[in-house]
Amino acid sequence: MITEREIDILKKSILLINSFEDNVNNINSGKEFIFIHNRNVETIEKIATDRNSEYLTTRLEEYPNITAAQIDEYIKIQKNEFSLLNFLLVFLFGIFIGLYYILFERFLKTGKITGKQIKSKVSTIIEVNTYILEVIENPYMEKLRLK
Repeated sequence: MITEREIDILKKSILLINSFEDNVNNINSGKEFIFIHNRNVETIEKIATDRNSEYLTTRLEEYPNITAAQIDEYIKIQKNEFSLLNFLLVFLFGIFIGLYYILFERFLKTGKITGKQIKSKVSTIIEVNTYILEVIENPYMEKLRLK
């Protein structure tokens, strides 16, 4: 049985992750994001089991796979972070070669996924979270969502 405290933590965690797209400063790292997201998924699975909810189970399957490295890159992109090493590469090799190297390095770090694809994954997580939160707060909404 799921406790009221677990539901409150889930609601706050979902709101925290949903605010991440607009304000990456709310979460410090990809590791922290993944920890919160995985905890949310576990709690939602418990609720789906307790309620025998086909809707929540189906929604859980819609979450995309995302890694801490991808979230870290998303944070860097959103903050427009540019390290001293990156600056030196651009300075030494010129703008074209330096920027090309930086983009290629980011591409390899994220498992060959572009920043646009990472943003799409984050947006999908937020969208699924929104629907799940709606049903968690009001279980009767599940019947409307199934139609």
